[in-house]
Amino acid sequence: MRFAWRNKLLPFLLAAILIGHALLFYGLPLPALVTLWLLLSIWLYRAGPAAAVLAAFSIAFFTLLLNVFISISGLERSIYYRPHEQMKADHADFGSTFKPNTQASMNALFGDIEALEKVGIKEPHDIAYVTDSLGFRNPADYRNQTFVLVGDSFLAGANDTQSCLITEQLRQHHGLDTYNLGFPGNMDEYVQRVRAFRKARGNNFRMALFVFEGNDFYPFTNSPVEEKTLLKRYHAFFRHSSLWRYTRWLYLRTQKKQGNQKNSPFVRKIGKDDLAFLSSEPPLAGGATPLDESRLHFVDALNILKPNLVQIFFVPVKYRVYAKWLTDKPLPNAQLDYLRQAAKQAAIPVFDLTPALAQEAERLLPQGQYVYWRDDTHWNCNGMRAVTAPVAGQLRLH
Repeated sequence: MRFAWRNKLLPFLLAAILIGHALLFYGLPLPALVTLWLLLSIWLYRAGPAAAVLAAFSIAFFTLLLNVFISISGLERSIYYRPHEQMKADHADFGSTFKPNTQASMNALFGDIEALEKVGIKEPHDIAYVTDSLGFRNPADYRNQTFVLVGDSFLAGANDTQSCLITEQLRQHHGLDTYNLGFPGNMDEYVQRVRAFRKARGNNFRMALFVFEGNDFYPFTNSPVEEKTLLKRYHAFFRHSSLWRYTRWLYLRTQKKQGNQKNSPFVRKIGKDDLAFLSSEPPLAGGATPLDESRLHFVDALNILKPNLVQIFFVPVKYRVYAKWLTDKPLPNAQLDYLRQAAKQAAIPVFDLTPALAQEAERLLPQGQYVYWRDDTHWNCNGMRAVTAPVAGQLRLH
């Protein structure tokens, strides 16, 4: 009796484990995944040992075939509106980066404001990504350049092709060969990134930091990169599969429709065309409440980045650059004021990129051109060209 029970149990356990691993390839929430696994396990147990093993191998084989199909058919690629999300990868020291040693291109049909708030404006353009061995957007590995530039998606060029990046513009038009250490994040991620870069490439470099008004002003906690446990690394294998990404996207899209949450679009006609602004930008740029060092702790972060850090650049939100055409009231500048105070305590100069962008925006307007994508929060090539000249001038001072 015990031998017969054991003969039935072992095939069932094998089938249940195999089914569980197959389900991990699907981007279901944990409760749904566990429920489905329990239901299938009960069904397999009742089906008998031979049928359970056959069914489990069939489901696993189908899952693998489906993963290959989604990968080679272009279905996975179709869920991304820009290469940024498709190229994202994990690094043990740097945290999030792009996929290393990769070239990718895509026709981006719309920008992040259209993706988030459905403003009805689409400005398609081609985007090419080239990454180095560390997973950052450089055409070659670090070769002891004097300057390393650190910042978020404006420096990384989330919605821009490789040739438009600030680092590319500096090299091609200003004779400054710099290294791009840009990736979306905040002050915690910037400090982590620089620490990892020091570890990987040494400490013989100078650094310029780009601080974005929109989402960089969060408290600095000095938290280390989360160490991936064996279980998390194991789960990451499934999360990085084409099938998981695609089915997860389908699930999240369904949840978004059910939630029916939508911010009010903010669109204004400036010059010849409509420009979209993220709905959070007007209150952010108009906020006059001073920021507090006791809460944000930027001085601590800047002191950690020294002595490499020699220059800070303030990156404004789109609404601030086009404020002349949007409001009659002068905008307060709580973020820049606080950044200057913190940088002064750390003895690091701050340069505001707003005037250069606003001046170029006004110059291009009669030509029907802009310094930001009309459907996106990021600079276009015009905007990157506008800031590259003052960036080059400040770097030469160091």
